[in-house]
Amino acid sequence: MEFIPKEREQVLLEKLTTIAHREYVLIRLTSTMLKKSIIDASASIRTLLKSQDLVDYDRMIPGEDKIILKTKVLTSKLNETKASFYRPKTKQGDPRFCVYNMRSYMRENEMFYMTVLNHELIIIPLVESLFNLKLVTGLFDTDSELDIKKELVKLLIDLKTKGPIKSVSPTRSNPKDIGETLERELGILPNSSKLADFKSKVEIKAKRHGTGTKDTLFSMVPNWTISKIQSANEMIRKYGYESKKYIGFQDLYVTVHSKPNNQGLKLEVDEENGYLRQVFVDQKGEEYETCVWDLDQIKKRLYSKHPETVWVVGKEVFINGEIYFIFDKVEYTRSPIFSSFLLLISQSQVTYDWRGRVKTDGTGYKDKGHCFRLNPKKRNLLFGETESIEM
Repeated sequence: MEFIPKEREQVLLEKLTTIAHREYVLIRLTSTMLKKSIIDASASIRTLLKSQDLVDYDRMIPGEDKIILKTKVLTSKLNETKASFYRPKTKQGDPRFCVYNMRSYMRENEMFYMTVLNHELIIIPLVESLFNLKLVTGLFDTDSELDIKKELVKLLIDLKTKGPIKSVSPTRSNPKDIGETLERELGILPNSSKLADFKSKVEIKAKRHGTGTKDTLFSMVPNWTISKIQSANEMIRKYGYESKKYIGFQDLYVTVHSKPNNQGLKLEVDEENGYLRQVFVDQKGEEYETCVWDLDQIKKRLYSKHPETVWVVGKEVFINGEIYFIFDKVEYTRSPIFSSFLLLISQSQVTYDWRGRVKTDGTGYKDKGHCFRLNPKKRNLLFGETESIEM
């Protein structure tokens, strides 16, 4: 993510994504952008415009083609203007765009949110003095509740009325037992599908009260065919550490985020080339790419796994020495926003976990699913809609 919002801008962005369930880009204005009325169309901007069938820079002839779009700038009022999209003959025909009269709306170093609605460009300054919540709410249409959501919520409410539910492993506590118990009660068979759990529409996630762990979003290994490292097995052997529990094994149970971890691993978003890269940073600060994920494939996985998600929290209680759960807290989310996913990676709020072991000779490989995870406090930014369900 090229532009990272500051604290006050982040607050406004989270309000926006709750109302507008749409992909977006963030742009921070420089003096050059304002003086010359020229903004470089980065990969994220080009992707947004092309996905909406508005502008395809690849088909533009430098110095000849120009596309003009109606544009709304939402400040304290709704401003109607235009934006032009083109490739100049000079500067290798780098893709550019210009929002007319931008200097009359915003100042240098201010950030704006840009999306597309009804084939028009929408620009909203992330500036407190200009942010009009009522105007923003009125612009974006809100969807009604879906029938599948209502059906699932009713099942969860009925489950709560049953009282304590015996665990699938009543005599032995483990991290997965609460989720497996909930799935058993809802009639969902254990699976490793890339689709959502409930009728392939709603993903169900469960955890205990008081658990401070991150939300597991989905498991996904890198694209090994184009990575320097060729497999998870090799990854653990190269960057793992001696297992304290299993003699002769290498462990790799680490979280990778936007800054180097103890193993020297970190994530970098490369929107220009369409990759999420994991790099190793040595003691001299030199960086070496280890593996990559295709952003398009991550996006597809996020959308297919979390079209709608119900996050359930349950209390663990003991009855006659056995483990039971009372499922009493539910949050519903839907409409994941991939733009936010990339931003959250850059902010270390979405991370990647390696979870596995292997013998030093490459045999005996085991893993618990290498996966992307989310700080639960940031659900409202990743998902366009969040709602706490009264139980």
